[in-house]
Amino acid sequence: MPYFSEIQPFYDALVELFKRLMEDPAIKQKAVDSNLLVHFVYTDPAGEVWVDCRSDEVKVIPGPMDGTADATLNMETDVAHRFWLGKLNLIKSLTSEEIKSEGSVPKLLKLLPVIKPAFKIYPEILTEMGLGSIADV
Repeated sequence: MPYFSEIQPFYDALVELFKRLMEDPAIKQKAVDSNLLVHFVYTDPAGEVWVDCRSDEVKVIPGPMDGTADATLNMETDVAHRFWLGKLNLIKSLTSEEIKSEGSVPKLLKLLPVIKPAFKIYPEILTEMGLGSIADV
């Protein structure tokens, strides 16, 4: 049974997560400097999220959007959930194809050290949303 039975609560958590991350000027600047359009495609439950770092304001767009992504990552929603909890080795998941990737993934991986605060923020958001124990992975 997946952690999220519907995609909307996951969307809400990610939008809030990126909002909080972008409150840190250093994180925001690194994201903007990347100039990336990233497309995340999720299954079980199905959904997609676009993260647009091509302007001074980083935008998180849940759902479909027109555009050509610089990098696309495909995974189960539970895999993304484990990542944001800090309980997933991203390189191992990419190598094993638990996460399937296309495009400028090396450019995207350069942002990993900068988003470390997300691993603390994401579980806090889940708790605030009343989504249960973070151990429910």
